[in-house]
Amino acid sequence: MKKPQSKNKEESIWSDGFFAQTVNPNDKDKMRTFHMKHDEEMNFNCSICKAKISAHNKDWHNGMCDNCFNKEFFPED
Repeated sequence: MKKPQSKNKEESIWSDGFFAQTVNPNDKDKMRTFHMKHDEEMNFNCSICKAKISAHNKDWHNGMCDNCFNKEFFPED
């Protein structure tokens, strides 16, 4: 979820360059992929460009490859 830039320049979860997502603690399947590398279980496709993505990206990067995720959430980088 992207949030608008805060008027207060102090770092916070709403600062530019921060991505946060809520998680159900009982969702064991999603939590299983949290610490996976970006090249494990490459069984999925990016929702934007259709490139192969990992289970981690599917669950934790809005179903996007790293390039599409970064363009969407960190466009100035």
